[in-house]
Amino acid sequence: MKKKILVASLFSTLVLAACGSQPDTTGSGSSGSTKDAEAVTIKFAWWGADNRHDAMQDVVALFEEEYPHITVNTEYGAWDGWQEKTLTQLSGKTEADVMQVNYNWLFSFGKGKNIFMDLNEVSDYLTLDNWESSYLEAMQVGGEQAAVPHGMTGRVPLMNQALYEANGLELPTTYDDLLAAGEVIAKGNTPTGEDNQYAYLNVGEFSLDLFIAQMLYNYTGKIMQTAGTVNYSVAEVKEVLERYKELEDAGALPTFEQTSPIDTESNPQWVEGNAGSVYEWANSLAKWTNSYKGGDGLDELVVGDFLQVDADSKPSIYVKPNFGYAISKNSKHPEAAATFIEFLFTNEQAVKAAGDSLGISSNTVCYDLQVANQLVEGAVAEGYAKLDDYEQTVLDPYFEDENVRGERYTVYEAFRTGKFTSEEAAKQFIEKQQAALDKYYQE
Repeated sequence: MKKKILVASLFSTLVLAACGSQPDTTGSGSSGSTKDAEAVTIKFAWWGADNRHDAMQDVVALFEEEYPHITVNTEYGAWDGWQEKTLTQLSGKTEADVMQVNYNWLFSFGKGKNIFMDLNEVSDYLTLDNWESSYLEAMQVGGEQAAVPHGMTGRVPLMNQALYEANGLELPTTYDDLLAAGEVIAKGNTPTGEDNQYAYLNVGEFSLDLFIAQMLYNYTGKIMQTAGTVNYSVAEVKEVLERYKELEDAGALPTFEQTSPIDTESNPQWVEGNAGSVYEWANSLAKWTNSYKGGDGLDELVVGDFLQVDADSKPSIYVKPNFGYAISKNSKHPEAAATFIEFLFTNEQAVKAAGDSLGISSNTVCYDLQVANQLVEGAVAEGYAKLDDYEQTVLDPYFEDENVRGERYTVYEAFRTGKFTSEEAAKQFIEKQQAALDKYYQE
């Protein structure tokens, strides 16, 4: 399925959508004062970096001031291990009332059955009409609105233009350009040198996985999987894996042995200016610009073009809902939970407090407020503008299922360390991934 993200220019003059009256959370079914409302407590859980943690706590404080009868307890942390923690809570029915959720969770957690509250049940408190129908459909399971998306996002290349200029190079636009750049930038590299320089950097397994997935899409014209079936032949995967290995061998990308174990924006190769690019979600670019040279090298960074097979083959780019908000079916106060989500998207002070920590919103009221307050700027704005220059393909939700994706990781590691030949890796890539889909995929 191919669709274009409906992100207008951030610099357009927009008329703010009316936010309407505050939803009633008293249970009376009509808008009115909350002065005498019964006191309730809900929990809000999310993952992210420090900038998001700080912003969301500010949003919670604003909400509690606006709705003094609702107390919001918070739970947050880094992405690493967050899915496992959420699954444990769901199994023990100790999950938060309001949960930030990843796109694939909606489908894989319930194996095709919605395990979250159908938000249509609280539509008196949460204005679903503030989203385009196609965005809502992306987060529907079995006809139920399992969550609402914050926005859409895709991985974009944030380029260290200064490193390329220092080596007399233009930024790469094709894989061949990147190969050639690697041979120049990495000419002084050693097998495991800490000061090595690379033309491109995939920080962490997610980045590597999407980089190779995009290569497969670019070279074959086919997406990874459709309706639970892997779409590639062994020959197609073998060719792309060999092309990827050529990039590593040329020094354009670090080898498995050269890869830093730090898979966050604190990666030393990036922080110290020794990487020519990171491949990161558009909504997360601010933390990477802030960590690069301690935030003192912003003028050296630019969002680059997506790599192409050749100069004439402009690719379609994988995108997905960056995350969404769901309400637990076990929540004792779903109306209050829905009121909090509505506040997060439609209260101007809350949107200002969130700043650029959440990326561009697909909620029309929130987006208009972001634009009016010039909240999404710099690399984040550049990243979304770059995405809007390309045709886009929404990732199948099972692409990010941990069981399915984990099989791809195993193959990448075995191939990159020499345990598998390209032929063996290609066969395992298809067979193991297909076996996981056969086990977990539900229509």
